[in-house]
Amino acid sequence: MHILFVCTGNTCRSAMAEAAARKQIDDCPEQYDGITVMSAGVLCAGPSPASSNAILAAAQNGCDLSLHTAKPITEEMLSQADFIFAMTRGHKELIARMAPQYADKLYLLNAFAEGSPDALDVPDPYGGNLAEYLQCFDVLNSSVAQILQKLA
Repeated sequence: MHILFVCTGNTCRSAMAEAAARKQIDDCPEQYDGITVMSAGVLCAGPSPASSNAILAAAQNGCDLSLHTAKPITEEMLSQADFIFAMTRGHKELIARMAPQYADKLYLLNAFAEGSPDALDVPDPYGGNLAEYLQCFDVLNSSVAQILQKLA
C-alpha cells in the first residue's frame, strides 16, 4: 500500500507527515508491513530542503528531515498512490480539479483520521516559530497514527 501526503510546497506539513509516518512504520514493521509513504506539494517551486523549523520539530520527535527535498506532485505519484491525503480542503479541491480520475482515493487528512467530514484542516506553520511547528507536528503525528491503524 502506498500513501501520498500533499501540501502546498512540500517543505513543512506534508514533509512532516511523511517523516511521522516513516517513523511509525519503522517502529512497528510487523504491523505496517508493506506500507510505503511519500510527500509532494501542489505548488512546489522545485527542489528545496524542508524548512528549518520543520527539521527541528521532526528531530524533537525522533524523525529526520535533514535530507528531505521538496517535490512537486506528479501524475505518476497520483497514479501510484492508494491513498492521497491532502492537508487542507483547498489542496484536496485543487488535486480533484487537476486529476479528477483520482478523486476516489483523495482525502482530507484529518477528516479521514477522525472519521469526520467536519475535521479541521492541518494549520500551516510556514513562517511561524518552532512552537507552531511542534504543534503542527503533534497534529500530524496523531492523525498519521490514526490513519495507519485504519489501513493496517
